[in-house]
Amino acid sequence: MLPVPHHKERTLLSLIAAGDEAAFRELHDLYWNEVYSLAIAFTKSPQVAEDMVQEVFIRLWMKRDALGHVENFNAFFRIMVRNQLISALRKNKKQEKDLQAFINTANPVELHSIAPEVKEAISLVSKTISKLPDRQQQIFRMSREEGLSHDDIAARLNLSKKTVSNTITIILALIRKQLYKNELLLAGVGYFIVSM
Repeated sequence: MLPVPHHKERTLLSLIAAGDEAAFRELHDLYWNEVYSLAIAFTKSPQVAEDMVQEVFIRLWMKRDALGHVENFNAFFRIMVRNQLISALRKNKKQEKDLQAFINTANPVELHSIAPEVKEAISLVSKTISKLPDRQQQIFRMSREEGLSHDDIAARLNLSKKTVSNTITIILALIRKQLYKNELLLAGVGYFIVSM
């Protein structure tokens, strides 16, 4: 974290502990860029990084009463950021697993019996796949619709297992990006969780 002169830090912390929102904004402005840079380096996602940084500052505001007693704010804040980063990464991995499972089960779903958001997410996944080159579509369908392993697909198509794995990873990243872009990721994950 950036070193802030101790007297300025103490003054800000005392004001924040007393509920001074202007002092909190100043502290926020002092640390936001560094916390965001750290978050983006680990999450590789601007959206996840922004959410994580926002959560750090929300938690800091909620714990403001204790800030007047904090002797080493830099250490205190580092621990808070680290804990929030770990929490965000765990949450993101769970969402990734849920999305992966949703994508794996999206095709056989009866569309008339599910929520409009989920229908839209499934439709977007189908459209995204249909825009892929034929070979990528084939690899993805063999994996998801036929349930073939990467080894089996590689053997059938005379490709390396690494090529198959990379292709599927790229396709899943593209699908995730489209769902995030269209704010449908939660609908997809929500459907998966409900249908278990």
